[in-house]
Amino acid sequence: MRHNKDGRKLNRTASHRKALMRNMVTSLFASERIETTTAKAKETRRVAERMITFARRGDLAARRHVAKTVQNPKILKKLFDEIAPRYTNRPGGYTRVLKLGVGRKGDNAEKAILELVGEKDEGRKKKKKPRKTYHKVDIPKSPEKAAKAKKETAEKEAAAEEPAAEVTGEEIPAVEPEAPEEPETEKEK
Repeated sequence: MRHNKDGRKLNRTASHRKALMRNMVTSLFASERIETTTAKAKETRRVAERMITFARRGDLAARRHVAKTVQNPKILKKLFDEIAPRYTNRPGGYTRVLKLGVGRKGDNAEKAILELVGEKDEGRKKKKKPRKTYHKVDIPKSPEKAAKAKKETAEKEAAAEEPAAEVTGEEIPAVEPEAPEEPETEKEK
């Protein structure tokens, strides 16, 4: 059983498969579009996307890592200088596989096109599901809280009316503070 063994063998030995991936990824970066079988396109996409992610980093270690796969210096330079900067704001998904749906003439293998996604192409966005809405039910407040809330709103309205009078130019009558009443002493009587 092949539990947790990812990747396609493509009916090749490990060394042959590795060389095939190197050549296909190099060709993809050179022409930005290649035509091959669907299985090879899907495997090549995995390697190509990793190489672009390394190229986005742009440091020396990343360049050396990518140089193991892309062994042509001109194409390596193109990858780091032209292709990787296109995808600086894109979180993955740099390539696409388009199935042609026609079988190859000799062995009827399903063909596909593997191409780099343009910088203006938008990625697939997640569809937002509307949240479940519930009808709000007015829950009556306790009588004490209701009376307190009415007092507060009345005070706020009264406070809001006073500054409005100043703005309109009306004079607000001044309230004179009452003088404290002096207790009458027996001498005054």
